[in-house]
Amino acid sequence: MSSRAAANTIVLLALLQGTLGILRALHWFQVGSDLSRAGLVLYPILGLAAVARGVLVVAIALLYVLFAWAAYTGRTWAPGIGLAACLLNTLAVLVLLLTGESLGAGLFWIIVPAIVGGYLLWTGRRASANR
Repeated sequence: MSSRAAANTIVLLALLQGTLGILRALHWFQVGSDLSRAGLVLYPILGLAAVARGVLVVAIALLYVLFAWAAYTGRTWAPGIGLAACLLNTLAVLVLLLTGESLGAGLFWIIVPAIVGGYLLWTGRRASANR
C-alpha cells in the first residue's frame, strides 16, 4: 500500500471513529435527559453524569474529525491532534473497563485509536530517522 493510500485510510478511520463517537455521545445525552426527568434527587444527578460522559465523548470525537480534516489538507499540526485524540480515547476506554464495562465494548472503541496512533508514531519515527 502506498503511503498516500495508507494516509487516506487513516483519515477515513478517524472520520469513522469521530462519527461513531458523535452518535455514541447523542445516546449519552438522551440517557442523561431521560434520567434528569425522573425522580427527585438521585436520578437527576445520574442524568448529569451521563451528560458529562456524553460531553467527553463528543470532545474526543471532534478531535478525530479535526485530525481527519487536518491530515487530509496536509496541516503540519495534524499528528499532534491525532495522537491527543488517540491518547484521550485510550484513557476513556481504560476508565470504562475499570468501572465494569464489558471487554467486547471496550475493544470495539480501542481498535481505531490503536491503528491511528501506531501509524502516527511509525511515520513520525520514520520521518525523524530520514532527517
